Amino acid sequence: MATCNGERFLDHQIASILAQTVLPSRLLVADDGSSDQTLKCLRDWQKQSPVPLELLDCNGSERLGSCRNFEQLLRESVASYVMLSDQDDVWDVDKAERLLTQMNVLEHRFGAEKPLLVHADLRLIDAEGHQIHPSFHCCQGLDPQRDGLFEVGLQNVATGCALLVNRSVVERSLPFPDEVVLHDWWLALVAAQAGGLAYLPKPCSSYRQHQANVVGARGWRHQLIQRLLGVDVVRPDLAAQRLISPGLLQLRACLARFGPPESATRFERLWSASAWVRCSTALKLGLRKHGWWRTAGFYAALLCSRPSRHELS
Repeated sequence: MATCNGERFLDHQIASILAQTVLPSRLLVADDGSSDQTLKCLRDWQKQSPVPLELLDCNGSERLGSCRNFEQLLRESVASYVMLSDQDDVWDVDKAERLLTQMNVLEHRFGAEKPLLVHADLRLIDAEGHQIHPSFHCCQGLDPQRDGLFEVGLQNVATGCALLVNRSVVERSLPFPDEVVLHDWWLALVAAQAGGLAYLPKPCSSYRQHQANVVGARGWRHQLIQRLLGVDVVRPDLAAQRLISPGLLQLRACLARFGPPESATRFERLWSASAWVRCSTALKLGLRKHGWWRTAGFYAALLCSRPSRHELS
């Protein structure tokens, strides 16, 4: 669990974890410089938790952010199976049991040594716990069954607080390359590259939406409007570059680390100076996002601008 100023909802989340039908062997927590009562809350839970609750010693002067905080947690984990937790959600009582059961199915199909990831849908709730939408993936217009490497690379479908990974995913994912956009997206890529993913369509937890969310769930219409309003009309090429570069850089980092070499070689053509080469390469690779408007936006951006070769600040 990664925490940062989460005192308002933290008790609900920890209580739901400790109420699971299959309890964790330990709860490992890294706090990212909280200035509220989060640390006090965690220490209070340490005294009463039925499973060991361990706090990482995080005394850095600068905050890591959610992605790097989860990276250090994964580095400290030694378990055969790992579940990630936000600080403000509520888990269904059988979440761990259901995900572990599906992981067992995956292991029989692919082999336990393969990098495997299981994830589920989530229901959306507001700050007070009232349901906003029964399905996160429907709200976002996402098809989580599309889990091939390039499909995952172009559109993340696995939400960190609703997934379970095996030891192979953890070991292969570390260290995170600089190009990682989101920790859950990177874990899904690692599993898609050489293992497998499985999806449970029934929600296993309640994903809380509030003003302090690092990554919240906004409907696709709202996302589209926000992106259109944010387009730089003076330099649309830069806006296009910022739209497509992060995901492509992350996918390129995955191919550079794991291969296959032939795919990595073809993928490099997306950085061609020729818009025709970029677009035709994307079509040959089968790159498409979820929904025609996302896909059309991706190809329009690829047509307008060559992706950046470096991280964009």
